[in-house]
Amino acid sequence: MNQNTARRVRRAAVAPALIGAIACSAVAVPPSAAAADSAQTPAWLVTAKAQPARHLHVVRGLTVRPVPRVLPVTGYHLTARFDDAGGLWSHDHTGLDFAAPEGTALRAIADAVVVSVEYDGAYGNKTVVRLEDGTELWYCHQSRTDVVAGQHVKTGEIIGAVGSTGNTTGPHLHLEVRPGGGDPVDPEVALAKWGVKP
Repeated sequence: MNQNTARRVRRAAVAPALIGAIACSAVAVPPSAAAADSAQTPAWLVTAKAQPARHLHVVRGLTVRPVPRVLPVTGYHLTARFDDAGGLWSHDHTGLDFAAPEGTALRAIADAVVVSVEYDGAYGNKTVVRLEDGTELWYCHQSRTDVVAGQHVKTGEIIGAVGSTGNTTGPHLHLEVRPGGGDPVDPEVALAKWGVKP
């Protein structure tokens, strides 16, 4: 077995165990042992911090990093929650409403690809982005949109602005979370799972 093949075999054997250890947020390297053995232990393992693992993204084999998430808007107050009943929509409410001044920047919650940007009746100006796992996020009622279909957006990147287009009583972001592009689920629950609390 040549040296490159042996290295690949060792990586293949170590990768699942390493990912499991990080996913359990327990990298067992005592500080004294790390300092004493740092010549033999890779630097990324010595400096790893045990933190709750919410979202991990594996890049090129053994490099693991958390996937950051952010709130879609700042300076808001919540005005309607998922499943609220009301006369302003035809069924129970399908999203989470963030009231904010018109023109307030809307940001990508996570790295995503823009699926569509269009005017969609009661939803008004709507941008749909798709996360890596296939979850679609719908940003509705925008006063303007700053992205185009097919564009890749990074976490925190501005994708549009709060508005009151479509069926609204004032400027707000109506956010929907649709796993796999299907039926909407509670955005507050989804955001909490991603480590973001509105």
